[in-house]
Amino acid sequence: MADGDQRALSELMRRHSQRLYRVAVGYLRNADEAMEAVQEAFVKAHRGAERWDRSAQVGPWLTRIIINESIDRYRRARRRRAAEEPLDEADPHGRWAAEGPSPERRVLGRELREHIDSAVGSLPDRQRAIFVLRHYEGMELQEIAGALNMRLGTVKSGLHRAVYRLRELLAPVAR
Repeated sequence: MADGDQRALSELMRRHSQRLYRVAVGYLRNADEAMEAVQEAFVKAHRGAERWDRSAQVGPWLTRIIINESIDRYRRARRRRAAEEPLDEADPHGRWAAEGPSPERRVLGRELREHIDSAVGSLPDRQRAIFVLRHYEGMELQEIAGALNMRLGTVKSGLHRAVYRLRELLAPVAR
């Protein structure tokens, strides 16, 4: 790899890795998988750099790569899903903290998080990608349209359908 390529890749990683990680973890709901997805996305970006339109912004291009990588990983994991219980990624050491929620509240929170993760995971790929970018990443609808190479109306309807479906799936939990 040429020294200029290495510097350019390092700069891309510095600027975009945290955002891409948030997108991946929002989609995959697993910190380790998300980190691997980001690394693979940068490898794919480097390999496919000649296909990138230099007049376009690099952010949406990288977002599309991380979403595609996350979708692929999600599908592979769904096929080989083990019966292991995931660690509580938000607070892995919370059980040792002197203060904080009671054990009952932690269990309820974990169960709710599992219901939400399951509901988001059951959405069709495009709806899940739109939902994650909007609600986990906080992207504007126009940005999502650019990142996913979709029309704005398609993004809006996909988001509406995703939210409607999640409300249906989570209604029993809300009672």
